[in-house]
Amino acid sequence: MKTIVVVKQLFRNIKNQMLLIENLYSDLNLEVDKEYYLELKEAKNPRTIQQNKFMWSLIREIADYENDTEINVYCSLLEESNAKYEYVMGLESIEDELRKNFRAVKVVRPEEYKGKKMIVYKCFIGSSKMNTKEMTTLLENTIQRAENNGIYVNEEYLTN
Repeated sequence: MKTIVVVKQLFRNIKNQMLLIENLYSDLNLEVDKEYYLELKEAKNPRTIQQNKFMWSLIREIADYENDTEINVYCSLLEESNAKYEYVMGLESIEDELRKNFRAVKVVRPEEYKGKKMIVYKCFIGSSKMNTKEMTTLLENTIQRAENNGIYVNEEYLTN
């Protein structure tokens, strides 16, 4: 499990160090006195996490409105935002593996290569790898699409 926490206080004695952490985003369901492997990394700008949650809530509403899947809406928004991608050509059986390794995968077209039926896929890296400018563009396009569909957009969520 992964989550974002804030270290509120450090306690030290001769042998040990204890952390008082505040968990911001999910219920960890931890047991007291049980050992856990813990990897700490400094979190990126928390606004990006808020932006991501806000964006996905809008994508769900857009998908419902357009009677489409969330991933199709996400792919089209990534395309509109000129997000980074790679083209991959492979057998149709590779699609599941591509979806494990890329955030979004779009089937572009069938192709015949050396007598075999292949598929050309457009594989997007996704918003988790975007810098602030790229994420802002994606979010702005998502908001615009939602508003064009008559979906109420409460941007106050981003400042809380």
